[in-house]
Amino acid sequence: MITALYPIHEVFTSIQGEGAFLGEAQVFVRLDGCPLRCSWCDTPGTWKLPAEGASMEGDDHLLEKAWNSAEEIAAGIEALDPDGSRTVSVTGGEPLMWPHLLPELRQLLPDRRLHLETAGAFPGSLKQVLESVDHISADHKLPEDLRPPVALRGELEFEPAPVDASDWRSARREVLALIADRDACAKLVVAGGRSTADFDEILQDHASLAPGLPLYVQPATAIRDVPAPDSQAIFELADRASALGLSTRVVPQLHVQLGLR
Repeated sequence: MITALYPIHEVFTSIQGEGAFLGEAQVFVRLDGCPLRCSWCDTPGTWKLPAEGASMEGDDHLLEKAWNSAEEIAAGIEALDPDGSRTVSVTGGEPLMWPHLLPELRQLLPDRRLHLETAGAFPGSLKQVLESVDHISADHKLPEDLRPPVALRGELEFEPAPVDASDWRSARREVLALIADRDACAKLVVAGGRSTADFDEILQDHASLAPGLPLYVQPATAIRDVPAPDSQAIFELADRASALGLSTRVVPQLHVQLGLR
């Protein structure tokens, strides 16, 4: 039997900086590998896959930049949080490049809460993990904020990434339908230079397909050549979402404000 290995960027403890569990102390499993190229991405170091190599050890993380089995990942989680009190947040990169990991972690860590943080671009892979996670945080992506996707290693098979506005529309609607009645939320990152009208289709899809799903509007942190949005744009967008009946909160990146990763 061949044991599956997963590309770990790092396993570490920190404070959740986004979404419904903002401020909660969690254990983070950050995976490498993402074909998407969001202009405001704050973890571009996770885009590429690591070379094979030994795990590294440190004070607040046990696995870093290596291919590890689910058993090794679970052991790292237990070492960082031996009393099992912290939620485990699986993030990236894009965790749904590796949909078999979450069912494995569910079996290995049956009593822990498992959260999935995903770009909301891979509904086929999401279907495979729905019963393995306790909470899903899915992004709404504005196609104008993305450069063309970049394929990961050719010898591995992955669900194709959305390429254009039509692909993103289809993926978004499928993801919303999948998580509408689950413990989940959606996160909408807003960069500078965008108008409320740019987000109308996203908000309308959300209101139509998942009206009870909480929406977290997240002002982008200024990064590289992407500016942060002005406050007026954020207020207008939140008002528009609320007018559609959505439970809406404006939440900045708390971990950035606190200087955490």
